[in-house]
Amino acid sequence: MIAALIIAAGRTESKDSFSPQKEVGSITAIRRIVLLFQRAGLERIVVMCDEDEDKMEKLASRMNVIFLHNRRGAEMLDNIKAGLDYLQDKCEAALITHSDVPLFSLETVRALLAAEGPVCVPSYRGKLGHPILLRAEQFRTVLSYGGEGGLNGAINASGLRRRLVEVEDEGILADVAHDDDYEHLIVGHSLQNSQLNVRLRIMREKPFYGPGAHQLLQLTEETRSIREACRRMGVSYGKGRAMVALMEKQLGYPVIVSKQGGAAGGYSSVSEKGRELMRTYSDFCAEANSYLNVLFERYFRGVI
Repeated sequence: MIAALIIAAGRTESKDSFSPQKEVGSITAIRRIVLLFQRAGLERIVVMCDEDEDKMEKLASRMNVIFLHNRRGAEMLDNIKAGLDYLQDKCEAALITHSDVPLFSLETVRALLAAEGPVCVPSYRGKLGHPILLRAEQFRTVLSYGGEGGLNGAINASGLRRRLVEVEDEGILADVAHDDDYEHLIVGHSLQNSQLNVRLRIMREKPFYGPGAHQLLQLTEETRSIREACRRMGVSYGKGRAMVALMEKQLGYPVIVSKQGGAAGGYSSVSEKGRELMRTYSDFCAEANSYLNVLFERYFRGVI
């Protein structure tokens, strides 16, 4: 699985902050990047934020991304490291970018996914841009780097050879926080192409299981904590508990098993029936979306 890591906070030599909230077209920069990665089929998308703010959760609400928090004022490389540390046993590679470069194309992402090499970097007319693909075998190299120069410094110091992927995509260079001349890139951008967007939900008397509930169970199993799962989803603990209560009432069995206190501390995990529900929902959605996309193409080709 290929993951994505979006840096929306941190300092660099040229930046003191990022602008994920900037409107680019009719949506914010952060939503544009997330949507593009999702169109490319990436399911695990991580956004690095400052520890004491929740604006990112509001900017990318209900998009099924994972929010990780690092200390305010951290260097961008520190935030990249925090994201890679989280992802290192969860993917085979990660596409890394920051929130001020939201106009790279779907074709560029696909070209990077198809490229071979430990580090793959898009290039437009001799200039390197974002996103950068880094293989999981190289995460440790970046994590162990303590020098300057950010991610480029870590790559240079390691001796890793970059694979340049030539693309006809000016968007890999467009920093919307600093540049004003990017409107022409929006007109022909990949997100201007129509695509089906379906949120499949299961209901009895009420809808009780869909993308949000599914992510809550996934992250609870991963973190062994409903509270931490909610934090990473960007929802309140009260809302997360209410989602669990609704699931269990409609299903008639527990989906979360909790152990209180003790020497080892308390924890929460997903019940066996809950895990079966997660597996079945994932398989169903994959097959259903594949079929629905074929159906969408058949009905809407040439119409929109």
